[in-house]
Amino acid sequence: MPHDHQHHHLSEGAGDNRVLFAVVVNVILTVAQVAGGVIAGSMALVADGVHNFSDAAALVLAFGARRLARRGADAAMSFGWARAEVVAAFVNYIALILISIWLVFEALGRIVAPPQVDGWIVVWLAGLALIIDLATAALTYALSKDSLNIRAAFLHNLADAGASVAVIVGGALILLYDWRLVDPLLTIGISVFILWHVVGDLKPVLRILMLGTPPEANTAEVSGALAEIAGVQSVHHVHLWQIDERRVSVEAHLVLGAGDDYAPVIARAKEMLAHRFDIHHATLEPETVLTGCADHLAH
Repeated sequence: MPHDHQHHHLSEGAGDNRVLFAVVVNVILTVAQVAGGVIAGSMALVADGVHNFSDAAALVLAFGARRLARRGADAAMSFGWARAEVVAAFVNYIALILISIWLVFEALGRIVAPPQVDGWIVVWLAGLALIIDLATAALTYALSKDSLNIRAAFLHNLADAGASVAVIVGGALILLYDWRLVDPLLTIGISVFILWHVVGDLKPVLRILMLGTPPEANTAEVSGALAEIAGVQSVHHVHLWQIDERRVSVEAHLVLGAGDDYAPVIARAKEMLAHRFDIHHATLEPETVLTGCADHLAH
């Protein structure tokens, strides 16, 4: 189950500085690659540059969400603002999907009539991009371990590094064999590679946004464990969901024997949930067979 991390590999200030530095470097690289791609006539280089711009945008969004997530709970957001990072990750992934689809359509048009491409500009700028992509990935690696939001930006950079390698190979093929068709083919390959990454990484983000059950446990397992608590006759109305990346919540109705003191039973149940499932946010409603469930039947 997700854990309430009380430690961080980096201080918040140091982590923020790393993200900001990565943003500046990626924006500069984007301008260089797009301009170079236009001059060289390389759609693959423009594609790599646009992807780098999406990295810069992803990092800006990640930085803002990271700052927002530190705000405490208030009247409007009783669970706090931590889910802002999950929303930011979702927006970043959707942007990547749209960019990839656009690049595929652009590349298909170039397959019909491959333009002249300056291979040397492509190779040099793609080489520079590879160095910067790897450096940016290194800057965000430690932060990515504890945040879906930063992980999305980190994976953007890894995908960019792979794309830059492909563009370098494409530039070399153009220089050696004047094989101009390689440029749109690489553009399509880069886009498919990005989409393949997004599909896998979007699943945990959607699960949290849809209040899904955490993958490490299931509702039936938690229900069974609650039913084994001394004093509990049965359990129903069990809902288990992730509040954000590190917090899980559960609510359930516990049916107790008539006349039983509910306080010790609830205490035992909450202790079990904390130790066995690492769930520290539990709302447990005691009931008896005589009183029945207070909730509306339709619910």
